[in-house]
Amino acid sequence: MIKKIFKAFLFIILFAIGALLLFVLVSVLPIDRYDYHESPFYHTMNDRLDSLKKVKSITTGSTFSIGYSKVNLTPDHRISLAGYGNRKGALYSSVHDSIYVRTMVISNKNTRVAIVSADLLIIPPTVTAILERELPSIGFTLSNTYLNAIHTHNSIGNWGKGVVGFMYGSYDDSIVHFIADKIKASILLASKNAIPSTIKTAHIPVKGPVRNRIKDDGGVDSILHVVEVHREDSSKLIVMSYTAHATCLYSRDWELSRDYPGVLVDTLEKQGYAFAMFMAGAVGSHGPTQSGWAGTEWMSHAIVSKFEKQKSTLTSLRDSSLVMYRIPLELGKAQVKISEDWKVRPWLFRAAFGYSPNYLTVLRIGELVLIGTPCDYSGELTPELYAAAQKKNLQVMVTSFNGGYIGYITPLKYYDVDHYETRLMNWYGPGSGEYMQGCLLGLLDVVSN
Repeated sequence: MIKKIFKAFLFIILFAIGALLLFVLVSVLPIDRYDYHESPFYHTMNDRLDSLKKVKSITTGSTFSIGYSKVNLTPDHRISLAGYGNRKGALYSSVHDSIYVRTMVISNKNTRVAIVSADLLIIPPTVTAILERELPSIGFTLSNTYLNAIHTHNSIGNWGKGVVGFMYGSYDDSIVHFIADKIKASILLASKNAIPSTIKTAHIPVKGPVRNRIKDDGGVDSILHVVEVHREDSSKLIVMSYTAHATCLYSRDWELSRDYPGVLVDTLEKQGYAFAMFMAGAVGSHGPTQSGWAGTEWMSHAIVSKFEKQKSTLTSLRDSSLVMYRIPLELGKAQVKISEDWKVRPWLFRAAFGYSPNYLTVLRIGELVLIGTPCDYSGELTPELYAAAQKKNLQVMVTSFNGGYIGYITPLKYYDVDHYETRLMNWYGPGSGEYMQGCLLGLLDVVSN
C-alpha cells in the first residue's frame, strides 16, 4: 500500500515538473539584446516620419479662438480604483474630491484642435477605440484631439481587460462608454464658447517637488510647463504640465481623488483663473518628493509658489500656427521581463494584456510644440528634446498617456536595474527609450518646417 502511495506521489511530482518545464519552453525566451537601428520597425518608422516632413499643412490665422469646459466624471456609484495592482479591483471607499474631464478647443480659423485632460490613470485604449468611432459625430477626430490624463492612481477603473481587469476591476462596457461620453461632452461644450484669445507660455524649473525614483543620483526634468490664455472677455485660463508622478497617495488610500494635480488646479482657480488644467508630463523615472494627503497640499503649494515668483517669464506666442499629427508608432516584438535576462513570449503577453494600436501625437501652437506619448515617458530623455527645440526657436512639452499604452520608456542605462519600471514595466526591450527619443525628435522636425 505504501509503495502504491509513493508511486502515485512520485508520478504527480514528475508530472508537475514536466508540465512546468513544458510551460517554460513554450512561454519563456532569453531577452533579445539586438541593435534596434538594424530592425525593420526602425526603418519603417523613419520612412513614415520622412514622408510626413514633406506634408506642408501648418496653417496660420490672424488670431486664436479658444474655448474651455470642465465636465464631471465622478460615477454615481462606487466602482473599482485604478492605479495600484495590489488593490485587486477594490471599490473606492468614498469621494475625497470629484474627478473631471477638462478640455480646451483652439482654432485659428483654418484649423481646430481639442486638448483633453482627464482625471484618470491613463486614457484607456478601450475608450480611445470608442472615440475613434464616435468623435466624428461632434465634428472632431482623433487626428485633431490631443489626449492626456493626469495619472492619478486614485481614479476609476473597470476599463481594462485581461490582467488589467484583474488589477483595476473587471471590464465594464458601461464605464468605458461613460468615460467616452464625458470626453465628447467636454469637447462639444468647449467648442461652443470659443472667443478670440492670446497665449503666453513659460518653462520654469521647480526642483523641490520631483525626484528620480530609479536612482537617487539620477537626472531629473524639473521643468514646469505653463500655458496661460487671455480671452477677449478678460477671463484667464491656465494649463500646467509637470513630471512628478501623481502618487502622493498610497495603495492603502481608497478614496477617489485627483492627488496633487487636483489640489493644484483647484488652487489656481481659487486665485482667479476661470479654468485650470493639469497634464501629466514625462513622468517615467520621476516621483513626488512628498506623500500622503499632506503631500498633495505641499506639492501644490511648492509649484504654485514658484510659478507666482516666475510669472514675469511668461512670453506671448508670436504667431498663430496650428497643426496636429497623429502617427502610428512602429514597435518591435514585446519583451516583457521575468528576470534580468529572460522574458515571456510575445503571444503570452498579448494573451494577458490584449492588443491595441499605438500612436504618437504632435501639436504645434505657435512656437509651442506638445508631443504626446502612449507610455510613462522618462523625464531623463527630455533634455535632448528641449535643446533641439531651442535651436529651432521652439518650445517643447512632452506628455504621457495619449490614448494607448506600451509601459515605461526609460534610458538604456537603466535596462538591467532591478526596479519596477525597468524590470516589470519595460515592455519593449533594450534601446526602447533611445528609439522613442529618435521618434520624438523626428516629430519635432516635422512641425518645425
